[in-house]
Amino acid sequence: MVLAIAGILFIGTAAQWLGWRLRVPAIVFLLAAGLLVGPITGALDPDEMLGDLMFPIVSLAVAVILFEGALGLGVTGIRDAGTTVWSLLSVGVAVTLLATAAAASMIFGIGYELALVLGAVLVVTGPTVIGPLIRSIGLRGKVAHILEAEGTLVDPLGAIIAVLLFEAFFEPESSGSWVIDLIVIAGVGVTAGVLGAALIAWTFSRYLVPDHLHNVTTLSVVTIVFALVEQVRPEAGLVAVTVMGVALAAQNRVSVRHILEFNETLRTIFISGLFVLLGARIAPETLSSLGWQNAAFLAVLVLVVRPVSVLLSTIRSGLTRSEKGFIAATAPRGIVAAAVASVFSIRLSEIEVENAQILVAATFTIIAGTVTLSGFGARPLANRLGLIDPDQMRTVILGSNRLARELAKRLAEQGALVTLIGMDRKNLTSARMEGLTTHWGSVLNGDTWTAAHLEETQIFLAMSSQDEVNALATRHAAEEIGRRNVFQLVPHGMGSGPWRPGSAQTYGRTLFTADANIDTIEANLESGWEVAATKLTETFKARDYFRAHPEAVPLAKVHDNGVHIREASRRLMLRPGDTVIALRPDPDAPER
Repeated sequence: MVLAIAGILFIGTAAQWLGWRLRVPAIVFLLAAGLLVGPITGALDPDEMLGDLMFPIVSLAVAVILFEGALGLGVTGIRDAGTTVWSLLSVGVAVTLLATAAAASMIFGIGYELALVLGAVLVVTGPTVIGPLIRSIGLRGKVAHILEAEGTLVDPLGAIIAVLLFEAFFEPESSGSWVIDLIVIAGVGVTAGVLGAALIAWTFSRYLVPDHLHNVTTLSVVTIVFALVEQVRPEAGLVAVTVMGVALAAQNRVSVRHILEFNETLRTIFISGLFVLLGARIAPETLSSLGWQNAAFLAVLVLVVRPVSVLLSTIRSGLTRSEKGFIAATAPRGIVAAAVASVFSIRLSEIEVENAQILVAATFTIIAGTVTLSGFGARPLANRLGLIDPDQMRTVILGSNRLARELAKRLAEQGALVTLIGMDRKNLTSARMEGLTTHWGSVLNGDTWTAAHLEETQIFLAMSSQDEVNALATRHAAEEIGRRNVFQLVPHGMGSGPWRPGSAQTYGRTLFTADANIDTIEANLESGWEVAATKLTETFKARDYFRAHPEAVPLAKVHDNGVHIREASRRLMLRPGDTVIALRPDPDAPER
C-alpha cells in the first residue's frame, strides 16, 4: 500500500508536469495514467487497496477542491461573469439535463429513470478541469470568468439534482417531496457555509489563531463542516463548502491569499490522486464494452447538446459570436461527475438495476472525450477565435530609468507589448513621450497590478533603482505568474560580493550578469553605451556579431515564439532568425 500511494503521488505529479510542459491540461495525462495502471495493466486496484475508505476519501477531497474553487472565484468572480452564468445555471442546466437524457435513452436504449440520472451527472463541468484549462491556454476576460463561475457553481447543483433524481427513482422509500428535499439541502448548505466562513473570519480577525495555523485551521473547518452537514443531509455538504468559499472570499476582515495558496497545493495533490484512482477503478469489461453508442453519445453531447444550451442561455447576453462559440465548445467533465457516477453504479448494482454499467461507461467516455477535446483543442480554437494573444510577448517592467526605457523601446520595436510601472512621474512622462505604455502606481496597490495586466504577462522585470521595491515586486509577481517568468536586477553593492544569482532567498531570476546592477549599467549608458537590437541571419550569425561587438552584453533576444530574457547564470543561446538586444558601446558616440 505504501508503494501504491507513493506511486499514485509520483504519477500524478509527473502528469501535472507533463501537462505544464506541453501546455495541455494535465487531466488528459492523469486520466490516461489511471487507465494504464488500472484496467489496462492491472497494476492498481483502488477498491482492494482502500476498501471502504475509497469513497469517504474521494468525498473529502472533492469538498476541499470545491472550497478552493469557490474561494478563488469569490463574489468578484461571479460578478465579473455577469448574468450569463445564471442563465447557464438555469436554462443551460435544464436543457443539458433533458437533452442528455433524451440522447442517452435513444442511443443506449435505457429507461427514462436511468437516463435522467445520467443526464444530471453529466450536467457538471467542474473547476477541477476548467481552472487548469483556462490557466494553461492563457484565457482572460469575461469568457474566462463565465467558464470558471459556471464550473464552480454547477458542480454542487448537478450533484444535488442527480441525488434527488436517484432517490426519487431508485430509493423512493428514502425520499419525500423533491421540492422539500431541495429546500432542505439549500437551506442547510447555505447556513452551514455562511457560519463556517464567519467562524474562520472572526477567529482570524481577533488573532485567536496564530498565523502558522491559519491554513490547517481552515482545512479542518472545511472538512468538519462538510462531514457534519453530510450527516444532516447528504449532498448538502457540497453546497456548504461552495458557499463557505464564496463567503470567505467576500469578507474583508482578514486576507485569504495565503489560505488560497495552501488550498491550491492541496487541490493539485487531490486532483492528481483522484483522477488516477478513479481512472484505475474502471473495470476492464467496461472498457471492452465501449462501442459505437458511446462514441455517438459523446458526439451528440459535444456537437448538439452543449451548443444548444449555450445558444439558449446567451440570448441578449452581449457576447460576441466568437465568445459564444468558445463557451459552447468548452464543457469538459471532471472529478464530481466521475465520483457521483461511481457511487451510483455501486448502489444500482446492489439493487440489480438493468444496464447499471452504462452509467459508468458513458460517464467516463464523456469525461475522457471532453477532457481530451478541450485539452488539445482549446488553445487552437481560442487562437482562431481571437480570444487569446497568439504571441507570448507581453512584458511588464518595474522602473522607468534610462535602462528600463531603452530596453522597453527595443522590445516594443520587435512587437512586444511592454508596460512600464513605477512612481517616478518625470521618468514615466519621458517614457510616454517616447511612445511607451506606462502606469503610475505603487507595487503595494493592487490597482497597479490590475492596470498592468500582470495576470496576462509572460515576463516581469524588476529594474527600478530601489532594491527593496524590486524584491517586494518580484515576490508578488512570482506568486501570480511563477518564478520562471520573473527577473530582478542585482542589488546595489552586490555585484561581486556575497550575492549569488538565483539564490533561494530571492523571488526572481537574476537579470543579465552577476555584476549588472543599476549603477554599473547606468554608468555605461552615461559613458556612451547603448541598448541596441540586431537581427541575426544565416550570413551574420552570433559569432559574427560578437566579432563586430566584442564588448556587447546580451540582455534579451526576440524570436517568433516570444521574448527570452538573459539570466545571469545562463548563456543566451542565439541562432539565425533571433533578434539580439544587447548593451554595447555606441560606435558613433564621441570618445570621452
